[in-house]
Amino acid sequence: MKLEKFSSLVLLCLLSTAAVAAGELGIRSYPFPDRGRIQLNVPESWKDEIQQPANKMPPTITFRQKAGAPFEVVVAPIWPSEKDLPLTEEEGIRALVLQTAEVAQPEAVEEKIEIKKLDGASGPGYYFSVTDRAPRPGEYKYMTKGMIRVGDLLVSFTILTNDNQRDIVTDAIAMLKSAVYLAN
Repeated sequence: MKLEKFSSLVLLCLLSTAAVAAGELGIRSYPFPDRGRIQLNVPESWKDEIQQPANKMPPTITFRQKAGAPFEVVVAPIWPSEKDLPLTEEEGIRALVLQTAEVAQPEAVEEKIEIKKLDGASGPGYYFSVTDRAPRPGEYKYMTKGMIRVGDLLVSFTILTNDNQRDIVTDAIAMLKSAVYLAN
């Protein structure tokens, strides 16, 4: 058994134990056409929806509340378009997130956007959080956005919330940190 697969198996066992103990988390598996699957430790109070584009392109997984105040957590795995292309290294991930933060800057309350490091079980990542300067009715006030390496994937994520939903961001970041990719 490869060390990578063994490490993933040990991590999943630990996550399963924690989920059972907490009674609030559950491991969910999301398959990719001809690409394996990603496993996430998701709060039980979240429902999910998968949008699978044609041509075996990466899916988008959206999490929302089953009940209560609305929020959205959008997870989008990215894989190289060609098998032999290398994934973006840690500094490249940071640069992509910084570029995204610069695009968000004009609409943000924050004058300076802090890029935070995210140490995941399968690799590094970065993210930032901003407050929308003028959200329209039905839009979200807060956005946390970033990218993390999960094994052989890059995973882009966006967390959209309103007031008094800091726990959603904390839970989503924990879910992303615990993500595991299992190749075919």
